[in-house]
Amino acid sequence: MVAPTHSQLIEADERLSTVFSHFYCVQHDFRAPAIEQQLLPNYEMMLVFNFGSAVPARLGDQDVLLEQTAFVGPLQQLLRYTVPPGTDLIVINFTLNGLYRILKLPIQAFTTAPSDWVLNDQAFASLWNQLAALPTLSDRLARITDYLLTSLSPVDSSIDDVLDSLPYFQNPSLEPIKTLSQTQGVSPRSLQLRLRTQFGYSAKQLGRFLRFKQVLSHLQAVPTGTDVDWLDLVSQYGYYDHSHLIKDFSFYLNMTPRQFLQQIAQGTVCSRKPGKFY
Repeated sequence: MVAPTHSQLIEADERLSTVFSHFYCVQHDFRAPAIEQQLLPNYEMMLVFNFGSAVPARLGDQDVLLEQTAFVGPLQQLLRYTVPPGTDLIVINFTLNGLYRILKLPIQAFTTAPSDWVLNDQAFASLWNQLAALPTLSDRLARITDYLLTSLSPVDSSIDDVLDSLPYFQNPSLEPIKTLSQTQGVSPRSLQLRLRTQFGYSAKQLGRFLRFKQVLSHLQAVPTGTDVDWLDLVSQYGYYDHSHLIKDFSFYLNMTPRQFLQQIAQGTVCSRKPGKFY
């Protein structure tokens, strides 16, 4: 009998809980059929270590093969991917500015097309070789944890304030950057630059996504077969009208709200666990 897919979420070491939320580990038997998956956008960066078969992925209309090491994100649209026979993956799900604290490089450098996801970095290639030689998953996770602890840079207090203020970004009537710039004594432009450098996107993009994420959570909690009051949903989350809501579904998921409900009922979409900051 073919062994089933073995997948698990493993929490980050507490010392790194502000850097990444969890490891997502997948092993899929060579004799098992391929599995199609969809991951909802989360606006975070992921680092993939692949020790098995190449994983085909699609974002929008672009395709890529995720092989030994790859960065994915910040994930702003639905990611479709295939778990092929022989998959052996470790995915690190970073917090909003977690990867920046490890690489100390502007995250805009990684907000490129999926064709640029494949990572050609000597340091991570060396780490992949070390991990591939280790006999167990627990050994690999321990080595990654040690590497991240060694590479970790101090917290930027200004970005810490942004993270603490994320609920304000969900309210379109507020101007969180303006408020933060006044309390910190820095210009809104400086804060915006720090946000793009450490997160990879603007405050406006973040606010739009956080509101949409609330809508997705709302719909995922609706019992199957229950009618959705779309007008109430539009009003509750600050959309201008139903077409405004549909526009966000098209942008982030390339589907309508009703199609999303169908996907939930079929169990073909998955979302990441709630983040530390949102």
